[in-house]
Amino acid sequence: MPINLKNRSFHINKYYQLILMGILVQIIYLFFANNYYKIGFPLDDSWIHLTYARNLREFGQWFFIPGISSAGSTSPLWTILLTPGFFFPSPFFYFWTFALSGMLFISSAIVFQKLFEKIVNKEFNIPWAGFLFLLEWHLIWSVNSGMETMLFILILLILFYYMVTKRMKYLWFFWLLLGIVVFVRPDGITLIGPYLMLNFIYFLKKDSFSFKNLFFSLLVIILFFVFYAFFNYQLSGEFLPTTFYAKQAEYQMLYSRPFINRFFELFLVPITGVGVLLFPGFIYFLLISIKQRKWEILSAYLWFFGYLLIYAVRLPVTYQHGRYVFPTIPIYLLLSAVGIYTIFQVSFKNSNLFLFGYKTAMSATLIIFFIVGGQAYAKDVAIIETEMVDTAKWIGENLPSDSIIAAHDIGALGFFANRQIIDLAGLISPEVIPFIRDEKKLANYMDLSDVDYLVVFPDWYAELNQLKAEIYSTGGVFSPQAGGENMTIYIWN
Repeated sequence: MPINLKNRSFHINKYYQLILMGILVQIIYLFFANNYYKIGFPLDDSWIHLTYARNLREFGQWFFIPGISSAGSTSPLWTILLTPGFFFPSPFFYFWTFALSGMLFISSAIVFQKLFEKIVNKEFNIPWAGFLFLLEWHLIWSVNSGMETMLFILILLILFYYMVTKRMKYLWFFWLLLGIVVFVRPDGITLIGPYLMLNFIYFLKKDSFSFKNLFFSLLVIILFFVFYAFFNYQLSGEFLPTTFYAKQAEYQMLYSRPFINRFFELFLVPITGVGVLLFPGFIYFLLISIKQRKWEILSAYLWFFGYLLIYAVRLPVTYQHGRYVFPTIPIYLLLSAVGIYTIFQVSFKNSNLFLFGYKTAMSATLIIFFIVGGQAYAKDVAIIETEMVDTAKWIGENLPSDSIIAAHDIGALGFFANRQIIDLAGLISPEVIPFIRDEKKLANYMDLSDVDYLVVFPDWYAELNQLKAEIYSTGGVFSPQAGGENMTIYIWN
């Protein structure tokens, strides 16, 4: 069979475009941060993963504080992938973390483009869908966050590629990913929902269903989940990471708000930005999929709404731009983009002026939110660097080495301070979770633990730090500019 070199060149050129665009947008966001203050991470949690990774490299064990096992990492696989960054002198781990995330980002964009083309049954010279993915500001923020989000998104897109295209070749690879995903994020277990839904539909239709495949797939998935539960149990005595319990306990006061408000606020995350212009496509494609019984597509809708529903019930928080539900954004973009494409093919195929106006609005919105998102990313990095990182470095240089520190944000503290830590958020000190919002019990616990210093933002606790002497405050300008306060160290005992 002759080889179509022209067609082959087209595919290579298309994916090169995505690679170049992915590298460019990631570098631009790093430039935003460096130009505003310096390169770093926009979350204190990023330093938690890096601390576990560094200690895994140095001690060969799962330590946040050397010598003490804990289950404070929600993503063991991501932590392991960060470990090579510590085989070379600092600051190589920065380069490794950003490069690893960048590769996952670009790979996700390629899968996103391929999935879009499969659904619309057409190939494109210019990968517009992939560009949409790469320019979405939440996703660029994620890729430079030092967190596992992009790894989770890549696995998510690959799994839906298998489900939507009904690929049976290399089925074992699908099963492995469906099991491994829980090591990336515990909420990866939600992906079993679409898989079981499709198997149930295929069983009713007697189409593409195999009891043998279902049995072995569930066996593989269960084995991974058992191993994951055993891993956490060995570290903390619980089957899930301590973060799972700590976050729910800390934000339980939010459960009193009406459920519909919680759900709507989470739903606003994927539509903030260009998503609002894509919303008609999201609804249109949903209605078409229901009418035509496109079960594979409906499984993606099921996961999207189910994921938001679970967070609305168990962890309805939208701080830090709603990062907990960032994984829903690629699915929303995909379904919406297909819907918009279908609308134009059916109703506005010959309306060049309307099509031009819509594309212009889309491009302008992408660019505006790309810039706004870059500025937000730079400010987030600056706040973490001048508050959490500077405080941790000051402790490492000025407080006695045998000091016991109580703190709510432990990421940078664990990485830079090299001190014994009592975690008031419960991530590595799960014993505080039952009374995590009770300041009197927290104070008593700190007394019994011989805490020497308390490290918090002054307004985070109403009473805990009121009568304590202050010995250090960062004096950083970025947190007050954002409406916050400066991280402060108090003498506790």
